[in-house]
Amino acid sequence: MNNNLNFQFGMYEPATDSIIVNTCENSILVIRCKECNSSVIFNEPNDIVYLYRLAEDSPLTYAKLALKENGLQDYVDAMNWFNY
Repeated sequence: MNNNLNFQFGMYEPATDSIIVNTCENSILVIRCKECNSSVIFNEPNDIVYLYRLAEDSPLTYAKLALKENGLQDYVDAMNWFNY
């Protein structure tokens, strides 16, 4: 996948648990959070809240991390480091 996409607008869609992103190529990118989150290893099961909050509060950041190798895992690991 092209990690150099220019994201113009993004939103979290709770009904489908997805991030919907409009790109500068006049296309829509759909990122399914459940699938992306399933690749992350959590220290505690409740740590998944980090990803849900990120998706809801900052969908473009979630999208960019989901498209980056180990991006979501690195984010969760950093949140654990800061919060423990």
